[in-house]
Amino acid sequence: MEINNYQSTSLIHQQIALKKSELASIDKKEEQKSLFERNDSVNLNEKSYDEKDYERVLSKFKNLDAQTKTHEQAHAQGAVTTTPISYNYQLGPDGKLYATGGHVRFDTSIPKDEQSASVKLEKLKDASSAPNELSAADAQITRTANLNKLLLHSNDENQGASYENW
Repeated sequence: MEINNYQSTSLIHQQIALKKSELASIDKKEEQKSLFERNDSVNLNEKSYDEKDYERVLSKFKNLDAQTKTHEQAHAQGAVTTTPISYNYQLGPDGKLYATGGHVRFDTSIPKDEQSASVKLEKLKDASSAPNELSAADAQITRTANLNKLLLHSNDENQGASYENW
């Protein structure tokens, strides 16, 4: 009987040691998590930051957000899109998300009818060049729409072939 009691006691001590180890690991993870959250958060009650810098940076985030949304909405209003506007966000100093970039996906399929194709290419060109400040992608779409429109008209004029035979 002593052997069984010894083995039972030994097994119980092993299980206790294992549970203590698991609890210590959980405690360590919780401590790291709370330390991370404490270091990662901004405490606005402490005035350890320059109020003017904070307001300046916050103002830049708000302005960029407004400009980005206006820019992408100007694109989206000009032509048929295949998806909603997609924005890239960055966390501002106040903990809110601000749009810092974005894109619009246009329907670039070309209709069979030459007149419809010409109208659609013109709309794509206008939509991609709608905002005052063009990105490289905006300029590329405008160039491509112009090139396709020129090809459409030159094919009709030079070859006399119908557009449907392309």
